Amino acid sequence: MAKILVLDRSEELAEQIRSFAEELPNDPEVVSCTKIGSIDHVQEHDGPFSVLVAGPSLGTRAGLRRLAAIHREQPGTAIVVAFQNEPDASLREIVQVGAVDMVDYPVDDLSLRAALKRALEMSLRIGAVTVYEPIYQPAEAVPQTRNARVFTVCSATGGCGKTFYATNLAMFLAQNSSARVALVDLDLQFGEITTSLRLQPSYTIADVLSHEDEDVDLTTHIEDYLVQYEDKFWALPAPKEPSQADRITPTEVTKILDVLRTHYDYLVVDTPTALAETVLAAFDLSEHLFVMATLDLPSVRNLGLFLQTLQKLRISSDNVSLIMNKVEKDVGIDVEQITKLFPQGFRSTLPYAKEVSRSVNLGKPILAAQPEADIAKRIASGLTEFLPPDARRRLEESPAASGIKIGSLSRLFKRRLVQITESAR
Repeated sequence: MAKILVLDRSEELAEQIRSFAEELPNDPEVVSCTKIGSIDHVQEHDGPFSVLVAGPSLGTRAGLRRLAAIHREQPGTAIVVAFQNEPDASLREIVQVGAVDMVDYPVDDLSLRAALKRALEMSLRIGAVTVYEPIYQPAEAVPQTRNARVFTVCSATGGCGKTFYATNLAMFLAQNSSARVALVDLDLQFGEITTSLRLQPSYTIADVLSHEDEDVDLTTHIEDYLVQYEDKFWALPAPKEPSQADRITPTEVTKILDVLRTHYDYLVVDTPTALAETVLAAFDLSEHLFVMATLDLPSVRNLGLFLQTLQKLRISSDNVSLIMNKVEKDVGIDVEQITKLFPQGFRSTLPYAKEVSRSVNLGKPILAAQPEADIAKRIASGLTEFLPPDARRRLEESPAASGIKIGSLSRLFKRRLVQITESAR
């Protein structure tokens, strides 16, 4: 049976194709993937696909590079691109995608149906000459690779605590599961991960790329460039010199993250305030974004603009969690007022706490330095659902230091959030 995979951050294009799929040759099944970073998982569990339709959210340079990688890995899949605007990319990057057809989005049913019919026919011809059926392959010859979930921490304003949250997110995942976790510092000019964790790395992300020029196989040696924090997780630091940041391209960031995904179960990416191309490359691979803000008007205003930008990038709000950090009383504005502006609510509201400064000065995430602190419990309650099912079940069944289960605390917080949201309406 033929299958069509629709890759876009919105379901609209997939629903349009489903509306006339029975009129296409072989009545193909239509599968959608709205999380760009999950494409490998979808291909592994639902593939192979005869046709891949790339929606408007893949029209970025990072998106085109992602499509080019898919084309190299799955040459038997015919690719159709549906872009709103001409991609801001070189002709070479567009050609490398290997698209058999391109349509302007939004596209009418007649044009889209014709493009898919041609692609399905071409896929049959490609499949006739592209056959991958090894007669025998020993079990030990098949590498056991991972496919990490990628979480990116970002904000529109500096000083919101991105690095603080990213290090604690990595610690939480490592502490509460048997997963391998890597923390990547993409604040390429002024990264603070090594300082906040008191690490003394031998290498940085810049060294990875400089050694790549010497034909070093990254897939085999990538872990040599990471530094381990205690026995919990690994970190890939930012360059030591700000000037080195300009030499790191979005393509290289995508390549490094892709390689790391095969070695770890979780990647946590810390980013700078600017929405640089390197940051957008991380967004394209991310399953979930954690967007930080603080309780002041400039940060709130920029948060609104930031979310508008994510919407233009077609990143679903379901894949975005808002984190309000450094919450204080009597500062002229409160969380309830902010919630009226952001009805999706905040996954966590973290108080301004002296324990944070102490943990940073000690070089320890708050979850390790003072797990009984209120802010530590709030962080943990907001992250429980991102654990593997068995680890989440164990955590929910074990009482927290206050006597309230983490799962219960999370549910209480969500109920309170719903009440605030409804009152705001």
